[in-house]
Amino acid sequence: MQQFKKFCIIGGSGFIVDSLFFLLLSNITDNVMLARLLSFWLAASATWFGNRIYTFSHQQFTNVIAQWCKHLLTAHLSGGINLLVFWFTKDTFSIPIAFCLGILAGLFSNYYISSRFVFANPPS
Repeated sequence: MQQFKKFCIIGGSGFIVDSLFFLLLSNITDNVMLARLLSFWLAASATWFGNRIYTFSHQQFTNVIAQWCKHLLTAHLSGGINLLVFWFTKDTFSIPIAFCLGILAGLFSNYYISSRFVFANPPS
């Protein structure tokens, strides 16, 4: 449970990075989707680094680039799960509830995949 709490702390900091860079980039460019994509990748990279040095610091890691790529893949997959849960629940629940359900589904899928795929110790 302690590891999950650390994961949530890093995720919260990633949300702040995402929000700040989105605001900055959306003021620099008229392309809001480009700003959103870049801020997402910056936030995902920040959470990868935070989870690497804080949440999963007890793990032994070898290939940094491969791990970062796995983390970005996981972030995209979990983001997709977030959006799907939102899409399927938005007509049943209020939009804020559907939004939170999507975030929770994304959080749990991201943690599950990260702990078993991204930050798992390589086989001996």
